Amino acid sequence: MALLANLAMGRILIDLSDDVIQRLDNLKKLRNQPRAELLREAIEQYLDQQSVSIIRDALGLWGNQQEDGLEYERKLREEW
Repeated sequence: MALLANLAMGRILIDLSDDVIQRLDNLKKLRNQPRAELLREAIEQYLDQQSVSIIRDALGLWGNQQEDGLEYERKLREEW
């Protein structure tokens, strides 16, 4: 918690199902961390994952290609 002392933070209010709260409390006991810290960690991981997804989606079908885009274009033009 001391690491957070220098960070500016806002507060939010969220509604969670009883099941999610129970699971959060179980994790709280297991990891010996406050709920707020667990939620901050989960949200940061989610946002990081979303950023990676956006980049992956932006690359489209080309994202899995090993060949350089310019080299691919040159090969296509040679066929003309």
